[in-house]
Amino acid sequence: LEYLREFVVSGCSKLAKFEDHEIASTHEPEIEIISSKTPESSHAHETKDAEISSGAETESVFSQIKGESQLSKLTVHVKEPMEPATPLAVSTSSTNKGATVEPFLSESSKFFVLPDPETKPISLEKPELLSAHGTSKQTAVEPISASPVMGADREVQMEGLLPEEAWKLFREQVGGIIESPNIQQFARAIVQKCYGFPLLIIVTGRALAKENDTLAWMHASKEFSECSAHGIYGHEALIQKLKFSYDRLEGPDVKSCFLYCALFPEDQEINIDKLVDYWIQEGLVAGNWPDSYKRGSDISVQVGLSIKMHNLIWDLASRILSLEVEGCQFVCGSYSKMTQLSHMRNRLPILDYHRFLSSAGAGLIELPLPERPNCLRLLALFLQRNHNIRVIPTSFFDLMPSLTILNLSKTRIKFLPESICKLTILEVLILRDCERLVRLPSEVGSLRQLVVLDLQGTKLNKLSNEISELASLRHLKVSFYGSVNQREYVNLPRELLSHVVIGNLSELETLSIDVYPGDMRWNENVKSVIDEVSNLTNLTTFCCYFPEVEFLERFLRKSATWKIGGLTEFKFVVGHDVKRFASQNVDNLELDHVQWGQCLRFVNGEIIPNAVVEVLTRTTAFCLDHHVNVLSLSEFGLGNFYALRLCVVRECPEIQEIIAGAELSGAVFPILEHLTINSLPDSRKICKEMIPQGSFAKLRVLTVYTCPNLEFVFASSMVQCFSNLEELIVEDCSAIKKIVDSDGGTLPSLKRLKLHSLPNLVNIMKGAWPPLENISFYDCPMLKKLGIDSNLIRTIKEIKAEKDWWEKLEWQDSSLYSRLQARFTLISDEDF
Repeated sequence: LEYLREFVVSGCSKLAKFEDHEIASTHEPEIEIISSKTPESSHAHETKDAEISSGAETESVFSQIKGESQLSKLTVHVKEPMEPATPLAVSTSSTNKGATVEPFLSESSKFFVLPDPETKPISLEKPELLSAHGTSKQTAVEPISASPVMGADREVQMEGLLPEEAWKLFREQVGGIIESPNIQQFARAIVQKCYGFPLLIIVTGRALAKENDTLAWMHASKEFSECSAHGIYGHEALIQKLKFSYDRLEGPDVKSCFLYCALFPEDQEINIDKLVDYWIQEGLVAGNWPDSYKRGSDISVQVGLSIKMHNLIWDLASRILSLEVEGCQFVCGSYSKMTQLSHMRNRLPILDYHRFLSSAGAGLIELPLPERPNCLRLLALFLQRNHNIRVIPTSFFDLMPSLTILNLSKTRIKFLPESICKLTILEVLILRDCERLVRLPSEVGSLRQLVVLDLQGTKLNKLSNEISELASLRHLKVSFYGSVNQREYVNLPRELLSHVVIGNLSELETLSIDVYPGDMRWNENVKSVIDEVSNLTNLTTFCCYFPEVEFLERFLRKSATWKIGGLTEFKFVVGHDVKRFASQNVDNLELDHVQWGQCLRFVNGEIIPNAVVEVLTRTTAFCLDHHVNVLSLSEFGLGNFYALRLCVVRECPEIQEIIAGAELSGAVFPILEHLTINSLPDSRKICKEMIPQGSFAKLRVLTVYTCPNLEFVFASSMVQCFSNLEELIVEDCSAIKKIVDSDGGTLPSLKRLKLHSLPNLVNIMKGAWPPLENISFYDCPMLKKLGIDSNLIRTIKEIKAEKDWWEKLEWQDSSLYSRLQARFTLISDEDF
């Protein structure tokens, strides 16, 4: 240690023995040892405490050796490599004893440091992030650089595996590919760097399970060696190696769903069904409802009924949320592409988020909110879904000058306090579904750095004129309250928004305006709004209600972004609407409709205008709602439906079949994935019997509701076109006798079948049954036999029905009934 000038051992009350060694040095090292007595025991020893200079390069070591007296001889051998101890426990607490998870000292080590167990608790007065979202716990986490111990809050017990045990476990995760000579050398190097830690071995093995590229294994081995090469040890090295498996997750949605789990309280067990619902509600899983639910279920399929994150995995997710760019993107969800979040990305790390509520209805316990909290370094405040929050104190935001993100969604506030003007660098303000919010204060005009303003689902009487001062605004969603009650209507402001508001927001990329159907104030505003929107050159997303076709024609004629194809996402409602476009009481069909990127809903039409057809050619989701004269979708021109992926036909009294007309020349709906038919009183069949090959080739979900004259769903010549159909729902169709009107043919991909309120149904299909997984029956009294064969036992997971009906079914094979009984579940109100 020829360059050693100072050697410090600090706060080691359990240190059993300190051996002095001869130190050969050309310099006189300054070694200071301060003694203190340990509590009396059979092995009473002196301990040495000291201070270490902050500028030194250090390595943190936590050692917990199990022995008869829980004390062990600890020796520092100068200039000799230390053999790694078998890992017993990893400590992430400055007050715990700790453990070794890998060799902490090497030939290049310069200092051996035992952190002071008396590290002061972190003050809540100056938190880096305050989270009061759906939990009574408020957590502040100090920057990593200010703390000598990473993640100092727990001890994680884990037994280390012997080398052969570790290799066997790793091989079980990876599979046979590991036996390849070119891969095995790198695999063994990776296992060696896991130091017998089972969790790390398992997640790393699973991450590499499908990898047969030798180069990828070489890079993985190199990555696992980099921690030691860069002097990274202990908990920090463990987290970095665990992150390897995160980086190999397939797709951003899977990564986001993983990060989402870290936003629940750390020790909470999370129900998988609820978790998938949260993923969908927060937009982490894209697509319409069936698609997103299936995707969410696929992501969580191997987890079981609930999930509870391992402490170290939770630490990993929290670290990613705080340190990585994807963490910033995840915080803002769908707004991330619009915000740079410069303040968030360049600040010190944040370790604890708890962004989302784990169950709707839970809220803050400690209310009311503090009058004037001192949070000078607070970057993000998440209070969404706390329904008990009704009032925010007047001075609440006075001492939050660093706040960048504020989420108050689904609270019961009626207005924002005047102190909102103090948030001068706020970039994201989310007030979605604050149903009692009726106005914004004039002080909102002070938020000059605001990029995102989400007011969707509120009850604003009018959009404040001060919004026009938000020159940086790029993402605006707003919902207006209205009324068709004349007494209430006369007391509302005379206009929803002033002419200058939208026109001054020249940076807008997203604009969504949701108005109450029948509100005549919008009819007076819509023309000027269209003119202002048409001049927004950066607009890529526009959601708007056109109460008359002439307003849509005006927009198509004047909008430069529409003409050049720059409007990549839109949701248009055309015609005199009788329902709210984004109403909270809509059924799943409308929810499906509004989740698609290019949506058109044509309502209460009498003719088929050219403007509607023009939009239809760019549409991926189309809803034809209550058209009084149309006889079939063929009248819109089947060639205009080639891009359609979702189609809803509802309450059209004259429609007799969805596709009609002369002989078809090409495939119909070639990429359509979801078709819903609802309330067609005169409909006899879905389409003509002879349809070209390739029609409905990608249809996966078909739902049929309330079609009283429909006698069957599939004609014999149609079945082959629905080979990819996975889900079929038929409800309230009193005339249906058969699902498939043929003696042969089946739906080979069908997995989910729901048949409700079909009083005349006597037969589902003949021949071999598809590989169904879920079946639901209700009110099908004439259905006496199912015709199920024994092959269904291999795939069926659940059969729901009424108990009396199930027990009276006739079976050719009584043993089949006994075997299916284990899959039977009594139908409940939740199934309707």
